[in-house]
Amino acid sequence: MKKLALILGLMLTINTAANAGTYGMTCPANPYSQSIGLSNITGINFLSEKIANAIIKKAILKDSKGKYKVDMQSYNLSSLKQGIFKSLEITGKDTVTDGVYISNIKLKTLCDYNYIALDNKNKTATFKEDFHMAYALQFTEDDLINTMQTNRQYLEMIRKANSIGNASKLFNIVSTSAKIKDNKLYYTMKVAIPLIKKRPEIVIETDMKARNGEIVLNDSKLVTDSFKLDMSKLEKILNFLNPLEFAIGIFEEKQAVSKVQEITIQNNTVNIIGTFTIPKDVVTEQ
Repeated sequence: MKKLALILGLMLTINTAANAGTYGMTCPANPYSQSIGLSNITGINFLSEKIANAIIKKAILKDSKGKYKVDMQSYNLSSLKQGIFKSLEITGKDTVTDGVYISNIKLKTLCDYNYIALDNKNKTATFKEDFHMAYALQFTEDDLINTMQTNRQYLEMIRKANSIGNASKLFNIVSTSAKIKDNKLYYTMKVAIPLIKKRPEIVIETDMKARNGEIVLNDSKLVTDSFKLDMSKLEKILNFLNPLEFAIGIFEEKQAVSKVQEITIQNNTVNIIGTFTIPKDVVTEQ
């Protein structure tokens, strides 16, 4: 389940209760809510959970670096073999997944009945019920800088942004960086301007907010006073190159729905909380 492992490897600390109703979601009916299996009594289920946790952790580490802990809770051995489980929680620290750096990670399922059927012969996973997760992501200044300066996909976005700049006769972006100070994000672009040898830096102070499930820059201000720029045009480029929205988008795919609920900066660390849903009957490759 490579795609699912990638999703699991990009989540972080969530402090709210894991309840789908809180997020306006509907959980499937749980046929195991009143049952206790024989495997629970004998301890076989406990052992199978430990094995499942180890398998999931190994799958995550194929696509991500970092320190992970996995806690899966199942109903009994028989249901677990079918891909049915009660809950799944994954925490990670100092992670790197597909070139995206995240300091702390945790994923928590929102429903107490989850069903993902594995077909080892055809190497597919089928989501038998809607699969809901709550997540948050925590980024430090170093996380943003490392992602922006080393991620190939992000560097390709800069190339595309330069096409926008060339079309508007503004500038070419040479490099980008970020700084978090006094709980404010400062985005820096080193640029090349026609007929000017020196490559000046454009520094923008900005806040962020969640809008329509996405992260957008808010109340942006040009800090650089050496020259003036049209802020409306500049904001379009900044939103296009938003490293936080880029980090969220790395694990989205057409079959899944991701929605950012809240974004804050506290103790000079960016915290993002949201939800992730994979609809029933979606089939993914293992």
